Amino acid sequence: MGGVNTENTSGPVLIVVALTVEARPLVSSLNLKFHSHGEYRNDEFTLIVTGVGRISSAISTTKAFSLNDDYVSVLNFGLCGSRNPKTNIGEMRYVNRIREVCTGRDFFPDPLIAHEWKESAIQCHDQPAQDPNVMDFDLFAEIVDMESAGFFQAATLFLPVHSIHCIKVVSDHLDTSRKSTKAIEDLINNRVSEISKYLRQISRSIIAAKPKIHAHIQSSIDDIAKSWRLTKTQVHSLHKIALGASLRKIDFRPIFKKIESENPMVKSDRNLAFTNLCRELAK
Repeated sequence: MGGVNTENTSGPVLIVVALTVEARPLVSSLNLKFHSHGEYRNDEFTLIVTGVGRISSAISTTKAFSLNDDYVSVLNFGLCGSRNPKTNIGEMRYVNRIREVCTGRDFFPDPLIAHEWKESAIQCHDQPAQDPNVMDFDLFAEIVDMESAGFFQAATLFLPVHSIHCIKVVSDHLDTSRKSTKAIEDLINNRVSEISKYLRQISRSIIAAKPKIHAHIQSSIDDIAKSWRLTKTQVHSLHKIALGASLRKIDFRPIFKKIESENPMVKSDRNLAFTNLCRELAK
């Protein structure tokens, strides 16, 4: 955390779940009310239901941050499978590494909030994993889901990694047979007090990191915003992504060197150049 200033702050926590049945126990426990855009919220928390899959999770997470840039932390919660038959159904796991199976990339949450759960690596598949052999390429990733990688990549566009959390409840041993709504809710209700306690701990003890961006980097960002005629929304997004890149100690020099000759004159070219720049900073 060298080169980073920290200060206590407060703000809403975003909760991301895939299914309505996973959301219900938390909505009840946290006393959330339904609002527009499909959100459930109160002053402390906002919960969104994304649908199944990493793409749906990424899109919905990005949309939530686009609608409200005040979130100071985000939690992905849901069910997972385990290939270890000795794992108890209903166990809680804090995810400390995410393997995106389709690309082989790894992502690493870095929590600063204490917890009492076992930590596990998770594999994020695009299809339900039924055969334990499909998980053998990563023997250290015991649990599996379909959302975590998409969620995490979207969240890192807006928050530092220590503000991004992923908690799972083991629901099966790679058994994809359909479970009843009651069975799923019972699994979560058995743990909902722990989850709610952790969420409130996040909400009341947020540590927001503000990376120091060197003056020459800020100057380059300002020059790009002016010469490309970026919109206010684009400037705001670029600044937040640059803050995240600074926290991850990204080397800005080759990125800015690559685009210094670009001077998009029409809106479509500008938007494409802006998207490519954001992708480079978010790597």
